[in-house]
Amino acid sequence: KPFLLDGYKFDLRLYVLVVGCDPLRIFLHRHGLVRLASEQYVEPTGKNIAQTMVHLTNYAINKMNPNFEENTDPTDAQDGHKRSWEAVHQHLRKEGHDVDTLLQEIEDLIIKTLIAVQPSLSHFYHSCQPDDLENAMCFEVLGFDVILDHKLQPWLLEVNHAPSFGTDSELDKVVKSE
Repeated sequence: KPFLLDGYKFDLRLYVLVVGCDPLRIFLHRHGLVRLASEQYVEPTGKNIAQTMVHLTNYAINKMNPNFEENTDPTDAQDGHKRSWEAVHQHLRKEGHDVDTLLQEIEDLIIKTLIAVQPSLSHFYHSCQPDDLENAMCFEVLGFDVILDHKLQPWLLEVNHAPSFGTDSELDKVVKSE
């Protein structure tokens, strides 16, 4: 069961910068996006499972829905079907949720995911740059897609090695340019 925002299923897009793999060095960007489905959530059944705008949170799908609402204020946690993660976690805090624990669990999820692939990253890096570890010039920006369950437990959906930095809105500009 997903945690809902205003009755909508949502996921998070969080940006992580990997600047080293041996040792592993990563930075989680303080800004992120909250992407909501554009139709109110109902539990999946055989009859409604094909209603993609209820069950999927992909921006590319939901922005085509006539009911999709653009965010007009990046600081407003209740505005639009794409919102600022920072504004939403402030909103969750006001509702009495333990946001500090949630943020720590999300960080742990990201760290454990990257630790799991660190040996492969290190191997591929060393095969390209075998002699110059001191002056490493490689980095990667990853997009972590995370969903929260009804207990506010984060779950990894996927990691994108080339997340979009396109900006369709003022919110995108704020999140992706800082």
